[in-house]
Amino acid sequence: MKGKILTMLKKRQGDFVSGQSICDSLGVSRTAVWKHVNQLKEDGYRVESVPRKGYRIVSSPDVLTSEEIVPLLDTDFIGKNIINHHEVESTNLTAKAAGRSGCPDGTVVTTEHQTGGRGRSGRSWISSPGEAVQMSIVLRPGTPPATAPPITQIGAAAVAVTLEAMGFAPKVKWPNDVLISGKKVCGILTEMTCELDRIDFIVMGIGINVNVKAFPKPVDEVATSLLLEGGRSLDRRKIAAEVLNRFEPLYREYLEGNGDAYLEICRRLSWLEGKEISFEKDGITVTATAGDIDEDGRLEVHFPDGRSERLLSGEVHLGSV
Repeated sequence: MKGKILTMLKKRQGDFVSGQSICDSLGVSRTAVWKHVNQLKEDGYRVESVPRKGYRIVSSPDVLTSEEIVPLLDTDFIGKNIINHHEVESTNLTAKAAGRSGCPDGTVVTTEHQTGGRGRSGRSWISSPGEAVQMSIVLRPGTPPATAPPITQIGAAAVAVTLEAMGFAPKVKWPNDVLISGKKVCGILTEMTCELDRIDFIVMGIGINVNVKAFPKPVDEVATSLLLEGGRSLDRRKIAAEVLNRFEPLYREYLEGNGDAYLEICRRLSWLEGKEISFEKDGITVTATAGDIDEDGRLEVHFPDGRSERLLSGEVHLGSV
């Protein structure tokens, strides 16, 4: 009911909506309307009420709810079903539960705060309430598991071009991080549930440090935020919506085999190419020089003895062992 009232008020774009018209449309009493309007105020909405005029929205909070994000989308299916929680252990965990329960393709789980957010290799993802975009997308490509690895890079490409459009200079650290000024501003964690020959669903978690004012030591040496880089607070709702808007066409194009726009983005903004890197191979940490990203999204690496390999996935570190 609260959501329906909010939708009615938002559609009027700041004009008053009479309490009686809300009652008539929703079949509820004036007392019920008053109760739900007060709940909207508690949620951070500024709602003006004037006798004989009704109610109108003065301003909306920067929250990652369906009511705030969906109107900003121009997608066909990504983000059209949003599950929002004020606080969860992890959006990926919540999204996986939704995936097992049969949620629609393109469902997005959002939260204001994760108490147990995770990155690659089980590392924790540090965040403060209301300062980051924390969301997970449930995807049902219906393809073999071997098609899954590039989806992480599609997410990174969508984030990177979103930040470029905002005036930042992002770089993509293959395969799952987006950097600004050499520091991590976004991490992506992709997890898959599948059969031997078919993906049941994929959950891609995206965490973007937006209005984070400071990081604890030693995290501050490797992480940054859009606020720290740009000097001003930004609207998380618009950033989340724009990432989803840019992700859908890149993802669809990949599934349909009609192009490699995401690869062009990742190559153009590659942070690793030409740099000395280290990674684990057969339980041993080895050193190589990062090359280009091939047509399958694999990272080319060149060893000192002249050999070359292509990495499908894995964690890559800058510098030698």
